[in-house]
Amino acid sequence: MIEEIVFKGVKGIKLFNKCISVVVLPSIGGKIASCYHKAKDFELLFQNKQGYYRQAELGEDFVLFDCSGFDDCFPTIDSCNIKYENKQIEYPDHGEIWTADFDYKIEKESVGLLYCSQLLSYVYRKRVSIKDNKLHLSYKITNQGKEIIPCLWAMHCLINCSEEMRLHFPTQTNKVENVLESNYLGEIGKIHPFPLTIDNYGNEYRLDRVFSNSANKYEKYYVCGKVSEGSCGVYYPLEDVRFSINYNKELLPYLGFWVSEGGFKDDYNCAFEPSNGYYDSVVTALEKGKVYQLEPGKLLEFTLELSLS
Repeated sequence: MIEEIVFKGVKGIKLFNKCISVVVLPSIGGKIASCYHKAKDFELLFQNKQGYYRQAELGEDFVLFDCSGFDDCFPTIDSCNIKYENKQIEYPDHGEIWTADFDYKIEKESVGLLYCSQLLSYVYRKRVSIKDNKLHLSYKITNQGKEIIPCLWAMHCLINCSEEMRLHFPTQTNKVENVLESNYLGEIGKIHPFPLTIDNYGNEYRLDRVFSNSANKYEKYYVCGKVSEGSCGVYYPLEDVRFSINYNKELLPYLGFWVSEGGFKDDYNCAFEPSNGYYDSVVTALEKGKVYQLEPGKLLEFTLELSLS
């Protein structure tokens, strides 16, 4: 079933069945604000701590807003400058989509969202539906301009952390690359064996686990190179809940992982970030030759399936 609601002061759309409920906020970038497992009374997504949402304007700093739930990052994560149509264009922090006010249409079993870019010549379509314990997301991004759009799409789905949780990376993951300066993992670009490495203090460091909220740190690293499979997720042993993400590894071949253990805005959350760019900034990805080039008149189309079981 689908109904319109007010969620923390903002118009939302709730999709629900006997297994799960999902809340979408069209005016806040099409954010997935809640993904709730009914039988376990378990909220997967990290929640807005203020209890209300502020509408961000295009180009504003992501960190100044709520930093919760599941946002789409497109056409970049880190802000950067790109030459487009013979002028320099600034790709905003965490992209354009999180600030977008989407048009939407409620259909019998899904919600369709539509946004026409203010920045570049693309149209962004997103469709949300649920079935049993699964959330289905489909995307269609069309370049309606006359020039190639270098871009990356990344899933920015902030989920709640616990010290007991177990991180499940794609099989055959054996190395990760650190992409944030870190007291523990060292300089940007440092390669670590996975899942067990030695940190800068000489201690064993589990890359498939999280620290406590009192650690007062945050990290980000990427699986080195392309993933072996389009599957990753988390198991919460105390709640006996498994969160799984499944996608096409050919269309989203790279995988980042972000975690804040109290070090970023006192938040305690983490996010697997499937992406078609390596890594975070389109400029960096261009330098590495690992970025998606959306050609004129062409369509970038992909799907995600998220499950709570």
